[in-house]
Amino acid sequence: MRTAIGDIPDRLFRDMTMADAWEYLRAQRARPSRRQFLKGLGAASAVATVGPILWRQPAFAAGVAPAGVHIAFGADPTGQMTVSWSTPQSVTNPRLLVGPDTTYGASVPAVTETVGGVSTLYHHAPVTGLSPGATYQYKVVHDTIDPANEATGSFTTAPAGAGPFTFAAMGDMGANADAASITAMIGTANPDLVFMVGDLCYADRLGGAVNPPPGVGPFPGVQDLKIWDSWLSQIEPVAKTTPWMVTAGNHEMEIGQGPLGYDGFLSRMVLPGAGVSGTTTWWAQRYANVAFVALDANDVSYEITRNQGYAGTAQDAWLAATLAALRADPAVDFIVVGFHHCAYCSNSVHGSDGGVRDAWEALFDQHQVDLVINGHNHSYERTHPLKAGEHDPAGTVYVTAGGGGQAPYPSTLHPVSYVTNELGVRVPELAEWSAARYLGDHSLLVADVFPATGSTAARMELRALAEDLPHNVVDAFTLTARA
Repeated sequence: MRTAIGDIPDRLFRDMTMADAWEYLRAQRARPSRRQFLKGLGAASAVATVGPILWRQPAFAAGVAPAGVHIAFGADPTGQMTVSWSTPQSVTNPRLLVGPDTTYGASVPAVTETVGGVSTLYHHAPVTGLSPGATYQYKVVHDTIDPANEATGSFTTAPAGAGPFTFAAMGDMGANADAASITAMIGTANPDLVFMVGDLCYADRLGGAVNPPPGVGPFPGVQDLKIWDSWLSQIEPVAKTTPWMVTAGNHEMEIGQGPLGYDGFLSRMVLPGAGVSGTTTWWAQRYANVAFVALDANDVSYEITRNQGYAGTAQDAWLAATLAALRADPAVDFIVVGFHHCAYCSNSVHGSDGGVRDAWEALFDQHQVDLVINGHNHSYERTHPLKAGEHDPAGTVYVTAGGGGQAPYPSTLHPVSYVTNELGVRVPELAEWSAARYLGDHSLLVADVFPATGSTAARMELRALAEDLPHNVVDAFTLTARA
């Protein structure tokens, strides 16, 4: 296995957790090779011969332009927003100018993050004290920046109460032409936020797997962390004005990027409540009358186990308390949960993961979660409302929305499917829970949310849009708020 910071022999890597791999690479980097040792001796000799080396001031950074600008809500989307960007080299005093108009009026210093294996620097400016439902203008600057290189944009905070809004959801993008097409579709839908359920850019092609899934070509096992910058530039046209709220997929487990593999992910994407460089990959927030809950399925997956059990009971306990509080909140009409691995999917590549069912399905049933959105399988599928795995009109709808741009998985086992159990065995099962499937290319889930009016209950109208069809609605359904 070749990583951006060193290599691990395949015979060892096969049985390693992410933490094992991290410790192995740290040990290898701390132990100089014979070549490094001899090179060090030569350098020391040269210094002794020629005397002290003159220090040279860093080059003027006037030509450095911000790139990959994207925004994300803070813990309170009515009053907090983080604007993020990158630069190819160090700059002085990176900051955000922000205000209700282009006179700005406030300057917010950025926190700068570095990532092992790349020279790019990632900057995050958290803005607080904003007004609900208000639009703000911003400008990304640093000292000595050429005005032609300044990046500008705008954002709108969440409303204080219920009101109509739109969100888009998908997973499994990558940096490619189809992902760019899906990004353009998101722009056309003009959502108020994007809920992305993992596998953002595929800079680590292995994604924690031991072997490639069936039907998928061989993995080179090589990281290319520069793909992050390509992906951020790809989504920038939408993400600089629309918050992208993300969850961790298995491809966010990047070998050598910290003990969980998440250091690179968390250095580039700020999650609500975690803060810059936070380590908690689960979060929850309310936008208008919808509560969004993000989970880290790498902690519970039976299929890909590199990080299995890393959170102990912390994530599960948090989820139980969070769902109970949200269901008791009169301002919440819908609870939408997003995580990467599929609870229910009949696609033959990954199928369903028994780990997420065993860990969380009973909690979804108990607290009447309305919608669960997954990725992982590069396809679209929707279940009937389910409770304890059986069709129940009062149950939870599960949607696989993994058509975000990565190579599609057109194969299916339907009407037979399988679920991976705690032994890692794929157990066949009938997919009687499946209500709608799209086996074409890429797709996007879009939801229009409407608050209650008079005697009419709040509702969520959802549609799956296919990338390549002229009349591209391949599935549509409506959720009505529970009484």
